[in-house]
Amino acid sequence: MSDHDLKIQVTLPLTRPMLRPALSLVWGLGSLFPAVSTLAQTTSGATAAPAAPQHNATTVTTSTTSVNGGEKIVVKAHKPAGAVLGDAKPIMQIQADEIRSYGVDTAADLLTAIAPETRSGRGATGNTPVVLLNGKRISGMQEVNDLPFEAIARVEIFTEEEALRYGYPADERVVNIITVKHFRAVRMRAYGSTSTDGGGNDGVLGASFTKLSGDRRINLSARYEAQARLLDSDRGVTPPSASSLYSNAGNIASADGGSLDPALDRLVGQSVTSAGVPSLAAGQIPTLQDFTTYANAPHVSSNASDYSLQPRTHELSLNGVYADQIFKTVSASFNASYTRSDSESLQGPARGILTLPSTSLYSPFSQDTLLYRDYTNVSALQQTSHTDAVHAGVNFNGDVRSWKWNSTGSFDRSTTTTNSQTGLDLTGAQTALTDGMTTFDPFSAVDRSWLNNRLVNHGHTTGTTGKVTGLLSGSVFSLPAGDVSTSIAPTGTITEQNATSLSQGKLQRTHISRDVGTLQINGDIPIANARKHVLSFLGKLDANINGAISQVSHFGTLGTIGGGVTWEPVSWIQFPFSVTDRTEAPAATDLIAPQIETPNVTTYDYVTGRSVQVTTISGGNRNLRAADRHEISIGTIIAPDFLEGARLHVNYVRDRNHNPVISLPTATAAIEEAFPDRYQRNSDGILDVVDIRPVNAVMEKRNEWNATFSFSRPLGKKPSGRGGKHGAGGRYYIVLTQVWRLKDTVQLRAGLPPIDLLDGGTIGGTGGQPRHEVELQGGVFKNGFGFRLVTKWQSGTSTLASTHANSLFFSDLATVDMTGFADLGEIPRWQNRPWAKNFRVMVSVSNLFNSRIRARNGSGITPAGYEPAFLDPLGRTISLSIRKSV
Repeated sequence: MSDHDLKIQVTLPLTRPMLRPALSLVWGLGSLFPAVSTLAQTTSGATAAPAAPQHNATTVTTSTTSVNGGEKIVVKAHKPAGAVLGDAKPIMQIQADEIRSYGVDTAADLLTAIAPETRSGRGATGNTPVVLLNGKRISGMQEVNDLPFEAIARVEIFTEEEALRYGYPADERVVNIITVKHFRAVRMRAYGSTSTDGGGNDGVLGASFTKLSGDRRINLSARYEAQARLLDSDRGVTPPSASSLYSNAGNIASADGGSLDPALDRLVGQSVTSAGVPSLAAGQIPTLQDFTTYANAPHVSSNASDYSLQPRTHELSLNGVYADQIFKTVSASFNASYTRSDSESLQGPARGILTLPSTSLYSPFSQDTLLYRDYTNVSALQQTSHTDAVHAGVNFNGDVRSWKWNSTGSFDRSTTTTNSQTGLDLTGAQTALTDGMTTFDPFSAVDRSWLNNRLVNHGHTTGTTGKVTGLLSGSVFSLPAGDVSTSIAPTGTITEQNATSLSQGKLQRTHISRDVGTLQINGDIPIANARKHVLSFLGKLDANINGAISQVSHFGTLGTIGGGVTWEPVSWIQFPFSVTDRTEAPAATDLIAPQIETPNVTTYDYVTGRSVQVTTISGGNRNLRAADRHEISIGTIIAPDFLEGARLHVNYVRDRNHNPVISLPTATAAIEEAFPDRYQRNSDGILDVVDIRPVNAVMEKRNEWNATFSFSRPLGKKPSGRGGKHGAGGRYYIVLTQVWRLKDTVQLRAGLPPIDLLDGGTIGGTGGQPRHEVELQGGVFKNGFGFRLVTKWQSGTSTLASTHANSLFFSDLATVDMTGFADLGEIPRWQNRPWAKNFRVMVSVSNLFNSRIRARNGSGITPAGYEPAFLDPLGRTISLSIRKSV
């Protein structure tokens, strides 16, 4: 049944009719802005002289007039180019020479390097930051990802409150990338990495053209990456034997899980429910006596070369950006990109089940039995995935007098096809066995001609998203303490998701069309301002109030309301405080993703205390409900004048989330009690199938402290003028981040106790949540040479089962990454060599000490599937990068 049919039953029927005009209104608003701006220019141009050009430095104009015998001084200040809305202070600034010391290639690499500093503790943790370019919104990350680091003048990181001014929710930090005014380069890069333990090779080839000239920006790029497959056998690890009876030699079991044959029971002296196939000559007729040796002792096979620790992948990315000024105060950009991704992994040996009739020449049993067998003379089971994604975006920015506006439009379409082989189709072999073909011996080597067909689960997903946003921001009126400003951000989104799955011959089609219309309003109200002699004893105090209303298909009307204050008692310290209540709808993919069955997935069964291989069922859940989140955030930002280049940001977050959406990959007694239908066990109580499709829990509670300290200082004398030598200056920096979780619990069902993820609880595969995480990184660059060191540490975790022996304990983890690079053209002896100009060579070692998490049960034994190589297949890696710009 299509989603349009569902909406009539469970949602407001006016969703789509109401939204289409809303989207048209938003788009019309964006289209109207250029016309209004042009009209404003025409009108003002007839009566006023052209405005002076805006420079990077702050422009100050003063005039004096006599007022009652005194002088009145009027000061007008203009923000530096690329500044954000409002007057918020960044929690961290990264200058151009400091960016060089990071040893990164592009803006995307820089964002990855500073991810700990841009992490937000609010909302669904792990949110990526809002990224601005020169203080303005972008239509997508594709606009900035491929910018070379040389084109970046500086980077500023702001708190989540700044996101509100740009029409985003207050659960993401803001990164503002400011580019240089003029830049031109053709960049080529080759990168390769390998693991010191062997295998896991990765290679990248990239090329780009970038030109910046004032408001004009052109960026064209192409990138290809290939990653080699890494097998279990490459690490010398053995896959878990699995709860199933599959093996290379084969195992016999009854169809109902009972005794194979009363006569065999009498021979062995106990009930025999399974038996390994004896070693027989081809064509030899087995007897019951032959099966006594392996009665209730089935064969076990590892087949480590048939399992992937890391899939083989290929990815091609093409991206293009063009931006320019189209009117005097209106600029526009257009972006288009295409990505093709392919992935292939091995899921274990080809396998199948044959029914052995009691009348067969090869059956000594009195009833029909089942033969479980791996067939290693044919290729292993594979899971392949192919994704094509296209993106197009347009972006307009302009001014109407003192107001600023933005309008963006984007179109994204992705198609993913997944084929998962679950076993062999042995229909032909079964027919031969049932018909009594004497030349077909099921216990000996089976000819490949019987093994050509495979059982395959097919999944196909197509997603299309169209989005139009608007933003209007400016001053509404003035108060004694300053201007009251507002941001109004309408957004319209239409998403179409179509999914088809074919599993075990059953065809399923799902469709959802989600329409979201949102209007967000943010207001900043100055209360005290010592510079203006308004409540001077408070220093500077600003209040904020914000709200949003969304019309979401499936869920009707959802709302957000929030507010807060920012107190700045002195110029070098700020105390931001905020409260937010919002209702969040599940992602469309969580609702209708196609059902995919993946066999031979290793998991730990905390109920039985053993590692098993299960079939996982992934996909969407149409019954998910909206989540209600309540957050409180208290922070401190310190940038002391007496310690130039230093900043400290400390933030406390209290989060309460009703009906959170979670997945359940781990079988603990508590989780299985809450969701018994998600776990299937065989007749022996061994876990066989795990349904990991998302569900709603009752409540999630989270309290945490997070802090960032940054310190940056120049080295030597800074170069002066365009002709100065780069090597004359340098910089070093230190950044320390930490996360300290005070509370993290999840209540799965009403009436059940909450699961404490910090004290033995888990809803994941590698224990609970680390209570403490720390990252310390530092870098230095001078005279063409750079060095960067990153150290990370996280505390250990545990998962407590019903018995100590079945519990799992995960060690803490400390890693060290080291990067050294040389810009050959800036080394003094090679500064005049044309070949060395803009030539960089970089060597990196990740996980220098080859550290991995160690997992052990209560008896001190590492369960199968939890060896260090399973938790971190690569370990220590060494990479070499060569980069040349012309």
